[in-house]
Amino acid sequence: MVQWVRVYWTKRSRGGSGAVRRSALPEAFLLPEVTPPFVHEVLLLERDGFVPRMTVTDGVPPNAEVELTETGGRLQVRLAGREPPEWANNGLDLAWRPRAVTLRPRQTVRWQINHRFVTKRGWYYRLDTLNVCYGRRTAELFLRPPTHRVDERSQL
Repeated sequence: MVQWVRVYWTKRSRGGSGAVRRSALPEAFLLPEVTPPFVHEVLLLERDGFVPRMTVTDGVPPNAEVELTETGGRLQVRLAGREPPEWANNGLDLAWRPRAVTLRPRQTVRWQINHRFVTKRGWYYRLDTLNVCYGRRTAELFLRPPTHRVDERSQL
């Protein structure tokens, strides 16, 4: 099971009470009653008051987003690293990225990375939280602490 939680905000939620509210947003949500494999995406947009909007897609995410490799009863998970467009910046040196995380059955990983984007209308920010589980299915699966955690968030 794969769950993306993506939070979008502008400078209005960057500091003060906006940042406090944004920081309190969940990193995971209940999973829908769908047969795996699937991708559960949750969008939380500042302009919508951070009310969750959810979609479910059958299958696995594209390799351009997440590299999932199953071998020998284990699943390797790696957030795909590609050169960001020049208008995006996450402050990371892409020459160094964390290695893949290897999951055994019933294990989970939570991988986080943030980005800053520049548009004609100004700056906006995004926090991506990727939750992946190998081989166990309960609705509240990702609400528990993950087995593995990768934090690629940077100061933006």
